[in-house]
Amino acid sequence: MKFKDHMNKTPLVIFLLALGMAIIPLNDALIKLLSDRFPLAEIVAIRAVLCILIVSFFGAGIREVIQLPLRVILLFSLRGMCLVIAMYLYFISLGTLPLSEVVSIFFVSPLLITLLSSIVLKEKIGIHRISSVLVALFGVILIMRPGTENFQPEMLLALGAALSYAIFQIFTRSLKSEGNLYALVTIQNFCYLLSAIPLLFINWFNPMEPSGNLSIDFLLRGPVYPTFQDYIYIIICAFSVLMLSITSSHAYRTVEASLLAPFEYVAIPFSIFWGIAIFGDWPSNLSWVGMTFILFGGIYAIYRERVREIEIISNVPMPASAAMYQGSNLEHGSEE
Repeated sequence: MKFKDHMNKTPLVIFLLALGMAIIPLNDALIKLLSDRFPLAEIVAIRAVLCILIVSFFGAGIREVIQLPLRVILLFSLRGMCLVIAMYLYFISLGTLPLSEVVSIFFVSPLLITLLSSIVLKEKIGIHRISSVLVALFGVILIMRPGTENFQPEMLLALGAALSYAIFQIFTRSLKSEGNLYALVTIQNFCYLLSAIPLLFINWFNPMEPSGNLSIDFLLRGPVYPTFQDYIYIIICAFSVLMLSITSSHAYRTVEASLLAPFEYVAIPFSIFWGIAIFGDWPSNLSWVGMTFILFGGIYAIYRERVREIEIISNVPMPASAAMYQGSNLEHGSEE
């Protein structure tokens, strides 16, 4: 069996995606740890350079980008900038909020993808998917609690990050047959780097004095010289982000999204673990309830999708006809 065929086996693809989602909260926790001294743009720039070098060394990333048509480069870049916006909103909110709360609010994104798929990709969604979205949004409201003392404006940034990430994944679906995986990841990191350069100039030439707002300080303070330990943290961040970028992009190119989505929620318990282990941030009782609603909404949406696929196959007697029916359904969008 060829190595490439082995890598496309569904159980291995799912395992690698789940592993990537389990590791990525460590990246978030380390960046939150660095946010006390570093400006965000400095961390992003160093991490992006490391990722580009690693991908280019092991996967010929830059060479793959050069071989792409200009149209695909522009589309990949537009997709990458959606993720850049999500990343900045996410980490600015992380400067102030507990890691577990930011991750939980952010993980309403798979359900926002469901809604955007209906609007942008013209996929039909039914009462079960709409209900799962409403349940998850109720969970987000429990965590944010607008109108109470618990509410902080940075929570809206985390919600904006989820929306931008959902738009990013809509692009990913649309471009799944374009280009090369390593070119995709390389362009994504070039987008990170290019977005950081203007902010680095501001940080360097016009740094802002401490304002008392952790999120604003994280964005606009002056740069610092990293210590050896800082570099170790950023290298760990680079490898964790790179692993998730490759495993996630590969997964969504080879396995149907409805099967993969539940495994993205692996990040939530790991974010709680790192939040407690590093910062001592224990979620409040209502936050625990909110996270449960978000998890339930996402998993229920996927459960209904799997049930529906089984019903389709069961109702079409001939195996070949069932395969054709299911393939047609995937092309024209879900009817639920």
